[in-house]
Amino acid sequence: MNHLRPFCTAILVALAATGCSVSTEQLTRDVRASMEAKFTPKGIKVRSLVITKKGGNEYSGVLETQEPNGTFTYAVDIVSDGKNITWQTRPAGS
Repeated sequence: MNHLRPFCTAILVALAATGCSVSTEQLTRDVRASMEAKFTPKGIKVRSLVITKKGGNEYSGVLETQEPNGTFTYAVDIVSDGKNITWQTRPAGS
């Protein structure tokens, strides 16, 4: 059973970032921290997160989790304006 379905809606996280753009490495750290804050209480561990820039302020990623029922892979859509981040998970391949 997909335990992340409730989290598939976009989550807005206010970040104390400086400048107009954030490096992909910093964005990965920030998104992962946000995910861990949401998923850890549900018994879900973030195994890996890889993010690439699509263009402008849009990024895409691949998230791998360890959940009570196994390992799952999700696609992640991310928008960052340098101060705010929105991320949304969806089943990989969709």
